[in-house]
Amino acid sequence: MQQRRPQQHFVRLRRGTAGVAVLLAVMLVVLGAAAPMAASTSGYWVSASFPAAGNSRFTPSLAVDPAGSRIYVPHLLYMNPGNVTVQDAATGAIQATIPGAMGTLGVVLSDDGSRLYIANSGNTQNPRNQGTGPGIVQVVDARTNTVTASIETDRGGGRLTLSPDGRTLFGAMYEGRNVTFIDTASNAITAKVPVPGQPGGRVAVSPDGGTLYVGDSYAGGVHVVSVAERRVVKSVETGCTSNSDLTLNPSGSRLYITGCMYPGTLGIVDTGTMASHTIPLTGAPGAVAFSPDGGKAYVVDSSENGHVLVLDAATETVAATFPVGRNPTGIVVTRDGSALFIVHGGSAVSRVDLVENGRQAFSDVPAGAPFVHEISWLSNSGISTGYPDGSFRPLESVQRDAMAAFLFRKAGSPAWFVPPAVSPFKDLGPGDMFYKEITWLAGQGITTGYDDGTFRPRAPVSREAMAAFLYRYATTLAGAPAYAAPPTAPFTDVRPGDAFHREVSWAAAAGITTGYPDGTFRPRAAVSREATAAFLYRLTNPDKPMPR
Repeated sequence: MQQRRPQQHFVRLRRGTAGVAVLLAVMLVVLGAAAPMAASTSGYWVSASFPAAGNSRFTPSLAVDPAGSRIYVPHLLYMNPGNVTVQDAATGAIQATIPGAMGTLGVVLSDDGSRLYIANSGNTQNPRNQGTGPGIVQVVDARTNTVTASIETDRGGGRLTLSPDGRTLFGAMYEGRNVTFIDTASNAITAKVPVPGQPGGRVAVSPDGGTLYVGDSYAGGVHVVSVAERRVVKSVETGCTSNSDLTLNPSGSRLYITGCMYPGTLGIVDTGTMASHTIPLTGAPGAVAFSPDGGKAYVVDSSENGHVLVLDAATETVAATFPVGRNPTGIVVTRDGSALFIVHGGSAVSRVDLVENGRQAFSDVPAGAPFVHEISWLSNSGISTGYPDGSFRPLESVQRDAMAAFLFRKAGSPAWFVPPAVSPFKDLGPGDMFYKEITWLAGQGITTGYDDGTFRPRAPVSREAMAAFLYRYATTLAGAPAYAAPPTAPFTDVRPGDAFHREVSWAAAAGITTGYPDGTFRPRAAVSREATAAFLYRLTNPDKPMPR
């Protein structure tokens, strides 16, 4: 548990003025004697990972339906209209794609889940030509996933909030310098409340619907708006930026603020007295979500090696920290508190099951088994279906064709890929199992096969080949930087000049492998299926940035 440090006070009222590894623990010791990763002591694990469903430039938020069965992920596209994907919350499968307008940024669902509202800022993301038109709020019938209305607003609106009774939609308009009120029955704009400075980030609404809290990206403050009076009644200087995420706890007694001027801090304002303080946290707090009872605050560390910090709201101390993958930007909790969904910068999504996180995915991997979480993640993410008899066979060596299938599914089983009519390998034909997956692997440059023109699909994957597969996948598809091989290898049996010296060294530097206790890597030894699950999990949810 993290110790609390001296609090920093940062709020001042003003009137009418404007004011950002635990590594694999002894993972590869002796086949069949692997130990679970130490990170499991946090009690939190990424239960499933869904790859990006579109070429999103930035994704600041997502929504989940009341039943927790569907998620809505907005995709902001450079100089093009965006869209929102409707995805199965269990598998990540795309159920529908809703066309957006220019600058698609935020989504919010009505309380009953029947209507989805999409914020489109009108900005192109082109520094030389930021805007081509007004902002647009789209109203979507969530039962049919069709747009039923488009409401023209001022440009610059990116985040929306609904009143607790669902009758009014609020949006902060950055360039219009106002908070826009929209009547949800008529879809008509009923008010534009001027806000000093420039409103940015999220608008938070009190549980009684009477008060709005709006971030000021120009003067670094929060403006308090009376909904009934339709005016700013108070302004609070916080030093926070346009990236501020304002989140009220369920009772409305505390306003949590990210993006503050102090690095690695979370601001908390008592909404009754407006007294405030900050909590020092690790990383870059970027978004906050609460458990339904308000007892826990889940705080996203939006840095490259992204984590979620679990904050005890009563004591304001960090109870747990766990990795969730690179650059998380938004977080939401299901209504029943059973799961977290985290969206990442490129629109990939992670799911964390808060109930039954250790459930048995395969008949031969019971709760408490080594790597049960990593193997469950492999199953939940759709990367492995196991064998027809319901087993996973964790101690068997992973075959090269199965490895191709794992990586193909990890990439989202790209629908655009059409396997070639002529195989690139002498020992692989179009009718063979995993032909599509293996030829995709070759097409992406992740495998080149053997010098004799074969792929050897049923051969076990060696440890050095595993390092090469993962390195090429990470640098080709996952945005990891290219890595320069060090002059000295991290293992005694891997030397500069060896075929996979760079890839093995990268795997060690990335925290994907620690090798054996005697300092060796044993590059030509086979890799077990349970170790493969752990390798892929650590690649997806790193504890530290990928090495350069």
